[in-house]
This record gives sequence, structure tokens and C-alpha cells, in this order.
Amino acid sequence: MPPPAQVLTFLTQGRWYACDLLWVREILRNPKITPVDKAHPAVRGLVHLRGQILTALDLDRRIGHGSAARPPVKRCIVFKTATDLGRLAVQPPDAEAAGADLLGIVVDEIGDIISGSAQVLPPPPETLSGLAHECIAGVLTRPEGLTTLLNIGTLLTVPSPAATPHAIQP
Repeated sequence: MPPPAQVLTFLTQGRWYACDLLWVREILRNPKITPVDKAHPAVRGLVHLRGQILTALDLDRRIGHGSAARPPVKRCIVFKTATDLGRLAVQPPDAEAAGADLLGIVVDEIGDIISGSAQVLPPPPETLSGLAHECIAGVLTRPEGLTTLLNIGTLLTVPSPAATPHAIQP
């Protein structure tokens, strides 16, 4: 798989990830997140963002790592909506998955923006763990080590609570 032209790297729970920079709308510092009762376990909460409501997702829970404790929120990567992506001359490959609502993921630290010159390996085999492999586009090799390249279009499509084993039963 050819890498995106540029990717944004970020760290959460000690793991490095990357996403196509074309998806990134902005990065929030220390956003105030309001928890939502009975939301999908991957939903960390809601953020009031200049008159709009942003749904903030917990990356580890969304891709299946789980998280015993939810540390304080340091950063939130806000992704572009379908309207935002429609304005771009070049769109990311999974742009058709974008919705109308503002979504973001909570991360611990923002890394670098790197060019697509890094080698992209296929995702790890599905038999290795219970990860949501559809969210993983591949693995980037970097001098610092391996970085998981995320498929943002799929990542932002949160399954309904009834379709997930982590759902809260009434």
C-alpha cells in the first residue's frame, strides 16, 4: 500500500500511531470533555467547540486495546467532516466514510508530520489480538520503531452499542 503524502504521528498509552494529514482539521489542547451516560464505550465524551459539538473518541477503546484507567485528556485530534473533505482538491482514499458530524480522538501527545517516504507494511495478522483490524491501514517503519497507520474513515465509524461485545446491557 502506498503511504499518504504526509502523515501526522501521535502517541497514546505508549503506542505510536499515524493518520493521513488530509483528514486532520485541527488539534485541541487540553479540551474539556463532558462524559455521556450510556454512550458507546469508545466515546470519551462531548466537547463544545466554537458553537459546535464534537464527539471525542477514546482511540484505545475504539481499536480494541481497552484501557483500565482514562488519564486526563491532553490533546484531541479533530477530523474533517464530509463537507470539509469535499472542498479538497485531493481527498484521502477513505473520504467517502466521512460524516457530517465533528469527530475526534483523544491522544496523549502529538508527534511529527512526516512525508510518505516511510515504508508501509501490511497490518498485523488478525489472529494476533482482538484489535479492530479494519481500522488499521498498515504499519510504518521509522527510525524510532513501528507506527500503526490508521484508516481514519473506518475508525470514525463507531459501531452501534448492540453490535459490540463491550456494549452496556440494560
